[in-house]
Order: sequence, then C-alpha cells, then structure tokens
Amino acid sequence: MPMPSPPALNARALLRSIAAITCVEFFETGLVMFAASGIMVGLGLNPGEFALAYTLYGVASIFMLYKHQWMVERLGYRTFILGSLAIFALGGILSATAGGFGQFAVGRLLQGASGATFFTAGRMEINRLPAESRFHGLLCFIGSLLGASALAPLAAALLLGLFGWQAIFWCMLPLSLLIAWLAGPHLSRATVPPAERSEEHWGWLLWLVLGIFGLQYAIQAIPGDGASSHAQVFAIGLASIVALTVFAARQWKKDKPLIDYRGLLQWRYLLGIGLYFSGYFMIGASGFLLPIFFKEGLGLSLTTTALVLSFSMAGSVATALLHAMAARHRPRLRTYMLSGLALFAIGSLAFSQAGRLDDWHLLLLPALLCGIGIPLYLGPIAFGTFVELPARVFSHGYQVKNIVRQLGISSSVALSTAGLQFFYARQLALQPEGMHPGWAQALHGLSGASAGLVSPLTLAGSELFFWLAVGMLPVVALVLLQRTFR
Repeated sequence: MPMPSPPALNARALLRSIAAITCVEFFETGLVMFAASGIMVGLGLNPGEFALAYTLYGVASIFMLYKHQWMVERLGYRTFILGSLAIFALGGILSATAGGFGQFAVGRLLQGASGATFFTAGRMEINRLPAESRFHGLLCFIGSLLGASALAPLAAALLLGLFGWQAIFWCMLPLSLLIAWLAGPHLSRATVPPAERSEEHWGWLLWLVLGIFGLQYAIQAIPGDGASSHAQVFAIGLASIVALTVFAARQWKKDKPLIDYRGLLQWRYLLGIGLYFSGYFMIGASGFLLPIFFKEGLGLSLTTTALVLSFSMAGSVATALLHAMAARHRPRLRTYMLSGLALFAIGSLAFSQAGRLDDWHLLLLPALLCGIGIPLYLGPIAFGTFVELPARVFSHGYQVKNIVRQLGISSSVALSTAGLQFFYARQLALQPEGMHPGWAQALHGLSGASAGLVSPLTLAGSELFFWLAVGMLPVVALVLLQRTFR
C-alpha cells in the first residue's frame, strides 16, 4: 500500500514556523535602532559606548554564524533554535535591567550570539518544503523579515511612550516564548553522523573573534583626534586584517572546514556578496540615522517618527513581494538594481534638505523612496547570487552572506555615529558659543533649534544624508560595468 502524501497542514505549519523564527532578530533590531537615543539617555551612555555595544553584538553574531553549521550538525535545528531563543531572551533581560555600559554590553553580546541563528535557520528550513511550496516559503520569509521591520517603529514608539526604554528588551521574553510555542514542534531534529561533522578548535575561533573585533573597533575609532590616534587605529585595523587572513588560510587547508571557501570561489557569488555588503550598509545607515534625525534633529514626536518609518517599511514589504513575483517572469536584474539605487539616492538627497521643511508630511515621499529602493536593489542580488552554487556548499554560502550582512550593518552604525559626530562638531563650531549643547547632549533630545534656527544636529544629519547619496555613485558604476547580474 503506498504511503500517503504529507498533509498540506504540515507545509502550512512549517511556513508559520519559518515566518516566526525569521522575524525575531529583525524586530528587535528595529526596536533598538528606533530607541537608540532613549537607550543612551536611560543608561547614561555616550554615542561611542552605544556604538561599541553594537560592535560587540556584531562580533558575537559573526562568531556564531561561523559556528552555525557546526551547531546544527550536533544539535539539529529544533534544539539549536530553542536554545538560541532562551539565550536571546536572557540577553534582553540583562539589557533591560542594566544600570550602565558593562551589563548592557553583555546583554547585547548574548543577543548577537543567539540572534545570528534565526535568519539563516529560517532560510534553510525553506529547503524542507516540497519543491512546489518553496516559492511560497520564500515569500513568507521575505514578508516576515520586512513585516517585522515595518512594525518595529510603531511598537517601539508604543513601548517607549508607555513603559520606557527597558520595555524594548523586556518584550523579548514573551516574544521568545511565543516563537518557541509556534515553531518548536515543526522544526527539524536531524543531526549529522559524527564522522561527517565539521571540526574546529575553539582557540582559533577566539583568534577570529579578536580579528573581527579589532577591525570593527578600528572602523568605529576612525574619527579619533590626533595623528597618534589615527596611527593606532590604522595599526589595529591592519593587525586585524592579518589575523583574519591567517584564519581564512587555515580554514582553506582543512578537510572539514567550518565554511568551505573553496566551493564559494565563483565570480557570480563573490560579486553578489560585495553587492550585498553595500545593500546592508544602506539598511544600517538609514535605519540608525533616520530615527535620530527625525526625533532629535527635526523635533518630531515618537508617534510621528514611527508613522513615517513604518510607512517607509510598508513600501519595502510591498516592493519586495511584488519584485519576487515579477522577477520570475521578467528577471532584468540590473534594471531593478539601478532603479533601487537611484530611488535611495533621491530619497537621501531629499532628506539632506529636510531642515528647510515646515511640514512633516513632506518627509513621507523621501521615506517611501528609500523604502522602495532598498528591496529593489537587494532583491535581484538575492535572486542572482546563489544560483550557481553547488548544493553541498549552499548553506556555507548563506552563512558567509549573513556574516557580510552583519559586517555591513555594524560597520554602517559605527561609521554613521562617527560621521554624525564629526559633522555635528563642525556645525557647532559655526554657532555662537553656548547656544547649542555638546554632542552627547544632542542625542539626548537637547538639540532643538533656538530662535527659529535650524539645529546643528539637523544640519549634521543633512550633510550625512548628502554624502550617503553621493556614496551610491560608485555602486551605480559597478552595477553598470558588471556583466554578471543582467
């Protein structure tokens, strides 16, 4: 007697599980980005300390992305994801109860290490769906991560207004429990036989951590004063690159590496990874800058800021889903990518003139342009990067992609903080002494315009958005010149 086909309910349950686990980190990242200035006020952090905590989050995330396959081979996705949810909630509790930088940094580090699981796991679980359901799985995956990002500003405004910045992290406890209840029963328990598992000495992974941290720290410390500071930053950055090169060379020689780089040496894949970095840099920079620019620069309320940002992200959700369906019939990767870059640049240029606006409704159009531009750019990259990878290294390729994602976002936050600080100091030097507060106080909501003048923080943000738009030009040139993503 033939075995019956798996019931459709199983596929639907797995789709719900994919959506649930995919949304967690994106939702929390959106909350933290929106509440950045409120968190700094509540903990008494300066912007450098906040950026350092984000660097630690990124380092922990990259470390665990390297160990992702290693953990799955031994634990299976179900145990790995449930354990990650528990640690993610613990990190949220530590962050919520912190009284200063130390405990907050530990909490964020735990959230970075555990949060790295969810995005990759959600994408890999799509492969368990029947072939005819995988496109629906991809739509579910895209809709979940972008939908969570769209809801995050509204949720953050509500939590900040009702309960304070601590609620941004406390809410992870019930959310993690809900995700575990929804997804846990439907996740894969499969492990890999011991003889086939990847191997790695933990000492070399500590070497990797030092290299990543050093590189991220060097990026964050770029605006330091004085030639000696710049020389030190350069030395740290160079030493970190050497350390990472040594680690990669050792991985290359292993029979069972954590990530098999040898199978990833394809021009299409390498180009796609480079383009991914630029796309996630755009996401990180705009996601970090816009809440600060709107609230502390332009003086918008929490609710208004959340509405503008969620409106932008709603455009991202709609565009990503429409592109996913249209690209099946009309790929035209380069056309979509150039359109996305152009829209993002136009939106950024419009934000560079926002200090002259007297009606917040006029911010909706540039916000929508940026929201539409990012998925138009990243969508074709996602469709084109992995198509030629052998099945045996697909998960490794996705691990590397997510490492690059985390590097792009954490680097953009560090450089955005540095750039905002630099331009604010330059604007402050042009103002009458004592009229405006120092840099740390500016991000604490004390930078509003005096006597009808545009605040230095608004002007600094405007300059930074101008240079963000200019930064799209080399990316446009690369997309135009390459012949791989057509």
